[in-house]
Amino acid sequence: MPIKKTTNKQAQTAGKKGIEIYVDGSFIDGRVGYGLVIIRNGELVGEFSGSVENEDYTKARQVAGELYAVGKALQWCKIHGELTATIYYDYTGIECWATGKWKAKLPLTQRYTAFVRSSGIKISWQKVAAHTGDFWNERADELAKQGTVVERS
Repeated sequence: MPIKKTTNKQAQTAGKKGIEIYVDGSFIDGRVGYGLVIIRNGELVGEFSGSVENEDYTKARQVAGELYAVGKALQWCKIHGELTATIYYDYTGIECWATGKWKAKLPLTQRYTAFVRSSGIKISWQKVAAHTGDFWNERADELAKQGTVVERS
């Protein structure tokens, strides 16, 4: 599977059609965050970030954030009537559990696999190289890190 690497935002989105979603997860100071960026026909339509509070998930560290981001992305697709999407990821398990290349052994990965497979969304998986300047992957990473921040009042 080829690894996508693009540093220029305009070059990366020029001429693109359909829904493209970049997902990432982060683990900082014991907190898990998720981030995702949604692009439709080359135009940014949404950025989402948040924390993963479920203790069973947080044990999986940033992987939980990655899986959670995919779940949020698929929920967005359903709400917006999108039946197909390309999901860009930098952690191999995202695709491998969903497609059955890896056996989902833990409850977290089993739930993830079942959710993705039952979503009704046709997914094209695209691996990107982590932390290499891919504009939207870096943005998803920033959003995931933001999701780990504790709001102080």
